Amino acid sequence: MKILEDISAFRWEPLPPPCYFQGMEFFHRRSRRSYRMRALPAGIADDLLRIDCICEVDLLRQAHYMRRCAPFLSIEYVKQGSLLVRQRGRAYELEKGEIFLMQPQMENEFLSGEGGCRKISVMIVGKLLESFLAESGLGMRDVAAGLDSRHIERLFQEIEELADETPDDASCRNSRLTFEFLQSLRIPSGIHELPELLAELREELELHPECDWSQHRMAGRCGCSCTHLVRLFRKYFDTTPRQYLLELRMRRAKQLLADEKLSVKEISARVGYDNALNFSTGFRKRFGISPSEYRKQLSIFS
Repeated sequence: MKILEDISAFRWEPLPPPCYFQGMEFFHRRSRRSYRMRALPAGIADDLLRIDCICEVDLLRQAHYMRRCAPFLSIEYVKQGSLLVRQRGRAYELEKGEIFLMQPQMENEFLSGEGGCRKISVMIVGKLLESFLAESGLGMRDVAAGLDSRHIERLFQEIEELADETPDDASCRNSRLTFEFLQSLRIPSGIHELPELLAELREELELHPECDWSQHRMAGRCGCSCTHLVRLFRKYFDTTPRQYLLELRMRRAKQLLADEKLSVKEISARVGYDNALNFSTGFRKRFGISPSEYRKQLSIFS
């Protein structure tokens, strides 16, 4: 995996007409050698967490896809070649055995590398998806590397086998495989339990994201330097302290936007912003939609 400083490769010239599916907006430039998608049997109506479909595609050079506000999590596994990915203003080049976690309810995109890319993807849905991503920490992650590729590909094989089963037989197995798959991303080999002081800091940040959490203050809580704090966050959370805090604030904002009694200005203050305009800009950058537009969507679907 390589962090990309130059994101000019993601520029659309021009942006194609948008398409719409399940409430999301997406754009794509098709360039592929083959495509195979298998929908999994629908189980009980109130599935809490399950894989909806599995897809394998052989992308040619310059295949490009971008989406906004998808209601599901997509996991994109690079089987061959390379994949350029962008999310939350960060970009990476992924290689064989690495994964892009296309998070729900935000803008994200991928672009095939110079030699093309063969990838496998699964779409995960369910009533518990948002809370699972928040509690597990996976919602903070853009990519996953250093995985056991044999284990991951075995899971993909088992997932595809579900497509040939009846809904009754597939339902429980689907839920088990979904949880096992997400756990394998959450706890890759070589990652140990959080240091006690870092775990305490994480709890404080989650309880009070609105506080003035400077990097110096966070480092003080962990009893380390700012430089070492960044190393800890990258090791255990795959992000920086600043990005981790921003993510917590935006998630709190989404919860508060469900309360129509609160104005956007009040919400911005409650999540640690002095300026409502800065909050709105950050929210749009994170989710691809303004706070007021997000609130309208909530009222439509409620």
